[in-house]
Amino acid sequence: MDLHFDVYAAFGDAIALDSTGYHVTAQETPAQVTISLPFRSRGASVVAVLRAVVGRVRMDLGNPNLSPEFTGILDALRSVGWRIDLHPSRLRMEPPHDADDGPVSWRVPGDKIEAGTLACAIAATGGTGRIEGVAGRDVAYVARLLDAVGVRVLVQDDALVVLDDGIPTGQGLRAISSLDPGGLDADFEPALMALALRLPGTHEFADTINPGRHGNLLAQLARLGADIEALTATTARLTGPQHLAGGTAEATDIRTGSALLIAALTAHDETTVIGLTQLRRGYADLPGKLRALGADLRERP
Repeated sequence: MDLHFDVYAAFGDAIALDSTGYHVTAQETPAQVTISLPFRSRGASVVAVLRAVVGRVRMDLGNPNLSPEFTGILDALRSVGWRIDLHPSRLRMEPPHDADDGPVSWRVPGDKIEAGTLACAIAATGGTGRIEGVAGRDVAYVARLLDAVGVRVLVQDDALVVLDDGIPTGQGLRAISSLDPGGLDADFEPALMALALRLPGTHEFADTINPGRHGNLLAQLARLGADIEALTATTARLTGPQHLAGGTAEATDIRTGSALLIAALTAHDETTVIGLTQLRRGYADLPGKLRALGADLRERP
């Protein structure tokens, strides 16, 4: 989060930290703001763009994120008159010269992470399912990974289809997160790890973007019997298929929660996942969608 607050500071805002948390006080914004991010942070890129919109200032952002979630926001701003010039290494944006209060229509893109999570759940249980409302290009990388290990996936313009007629190849799944355009979004990795527990082969994982994530994820999957070797704080390896047992595990963060639900669907006997507040924060009723696909899943108060 420190990088987010560095962005506010670049706009001249006052940042204070005390025992109750961070406090941001908006100041008079300069007419032009120039920021260079140390890496392609999606959150910091969004913060920078929204702060520029609030201040109605020109901004030059170095090393911007290029994910569909971020470029979708830029598309929305173009529709209301902002001048947007995006290159791989730099974003330049300028507010509209004249305010236009007329109606604007813009469609929010489907959540690619949710779609990939559902695809992993379908594949882990050997089922068939169609996930609609997501741009196929946004999940193409995940589809290629699944195809390589024998899960047959059809990528369509507005849907992802998982079929049950694939044959496991025994080839290891290699899920290496990246911020580069066309790479694997780090938020796909936990769901892929849960799926890999069901697949033959030796599978490798790495997430240097969220260095604390594996500490939560591996420990909670281990509660269900998963044997995952932590090579470093951000890399891991496992050999499948593994047979999981029911138990109790905690959704310590959003993506750990989704991985636990996938693992629970394949575990023998009943599994209880606690900490659903985190899960609900990041997904639009993921348990309900899994039930719609046939999962035996009940929520308790």
